[in-house]
Amino acid sequence: MHLLEKFSIRLRHTYLGERANWLWCVLRPIYNLAVKTSAKSGLERIINGTDPLRVAPEFRQITEVYEPDVWARVMSAVTLGSVVVDVGAYVGLYTIALAQRTGPTGRVYAFEPDPQNCAVLQKHIELNTVSDRVEIHELAVGDKDGFVLFTAGRDSESVVGANSLNPGTVRMARLDTILPSERVDVLKVDVEGFEENVLKGAEVLLSDNERKPRVIFIEVHPYNWHLCGTTSDSLINRLTKSCYDVLDLKNQSISKIDCYGEIIAIDRNAPRH
Repeated sequence: MHLLEKFSIRLRHTYLGERANWLWCVLRPIYNLAVKTSAKSGLERIINGTDPLRVAPEFRQITEVYEPDVWARVMSAVTLGSVVVDVGAYVGLYTIALAQRTGPTGRVYAFEPDPQNCAVLQKHIELNTVSDRVEIHELAVGDKDGFVLFTAGRDSESVVGANSLNPGTVRMARLDTILPSERVDVLKVDVEGFEENVLKGAEVLLSDNERKPRVIFIEVHPYNWHLCGTTSDSLINRLTKSCYDVLDLKNQSISKIDCYGEIIAIDRNAPRH
């Protein structure tokens, strides 16, 4: 962590600091400018104690503890030379760490439809010098090629295909269109309810035993499934018909999804290590 950050955090949590909110309101703009000026090469974070990376000063609110259980499982699935697809990359924390772990012989395809997030994603890729192994696509991933309604939200809570008073549109493409012949080792999906649509657009990939991901990590958002016609049964059936075993983070088999969380789909025909 940057020295100025460390000093400010310690000062903020002293006895007097915690009781001087008025002072922080006065000092915060000065502090923001100081951090931005002194950390042009980014602020160091060691995510979950395992993956060092740099974040832009305007994202200094990102802490070093980030989805630790999911992070550990995703990172353990990647080795040197792996090809990874990160659908819903947000500002790139997973993308960067994955790119570092795949090494120069690997490849990460990162998809992010929100233009503002995608700009930060690009900045983070450059800050962490992994541009040689990351390919960024500013678009949504779904079950057709064209355009789709899109509602940008705060932080990472953007929604594809949302019913909103003022939705915009973004380009959308199928994974089968973008990656017609590439092998994919790991697929990570975080799309705020659009999960099954991503899989629908990857039917050719998921049916090819020579190219299909050996593991798929999906952050599931059942509260948004009504926007695109997904159900627990439809999502699980789609994965099982493609010869995947569906598990939770504790490696327990899943027969129903009724709450937000992470599921892991493992190709039952892939070699076990």
